[in-house]
Amino acid sequence: MIFRSHRGGVYYTPENTMPAFRAALDSKFEQIETDPQYTKDGVIVLMHDSTINRTCRNKDGSVIETPLHVCDMTYDDLLNYDAGIHKGIRFKGTRVPRLEELLELLNDTDVLLDLDKKITADEIDPLLDLVKRYNVNVEFSCADTARIQKILSVLPDARINYDGKNTEEDLRKIAALVPRERLSVWVYLDKPNFAWLTDRDKASPEVCARVRKYAALGIANVNCAEDVREAMLLGADIIEV
Repeated sequence: MIFRSHRGGVYYTPENTMPAFRAALDSKFEQIETDPQYTKDGVIVLMHDSTINRTCRNKDGSVIETPLHVCDMTYDDLLNYDAGIHKGIRFKGTRVPRLEELLELLNDTDVLLDLDKKITADEIDPLLDLVKRYNVNVEFSCADTARIQKILSVLPDARINYDGKNTEEDLRKIAALVPRERLSVWVYLDKPNFAWLTDRDKASPEVCARVRKYAALGIANVNCAEDVREAMLLGADIIEV
């Protein structure tokens, strides 16, 4: 059983920050998931939302009233805000990290880094170029064959984390592109906080059995010990918490 840390350590530390990633390493997580996206000046930073407002504050700890979009801000602009204080005073002074900082942290380790798909396939080349500079085990999140093919054209041995359509036909197509040992397919526990999920995304016994014919089964939306037990009973190979 493998456990993946969602956004580094979303429940205990400020998500997608260096304190979160270091906490994941200290907790012996074998995989870390994060969300790369570009700033206005092309720096790849780690932030889940398109805006910084939920996870950042003004430096005095006050709420940022005006919506601020990452794509409209330079990296220097981001440094004017605190990405940690909302989780407690001990995280005061935490900044929005660059992907390069996380790659440096994980360089020459066995931890698998999953990069979510905030950056579109037609804009992904700078991300791939950066990844190639480090000795880090990287997995790319994909929901369609076009993105997979783009990544594999640059990194032929890339690992793929697939969370798109999972019919038998779709899984056959994905498996034809990516060998089983480099492919994981993800579904979600059917919990109230993910009530909007379609049936194909839900971790039913039928869906999970189908996925495991072609790939490692990843189950997300796991938030407590009972959820972990449910995911294990469904045959999860990887659990994201």
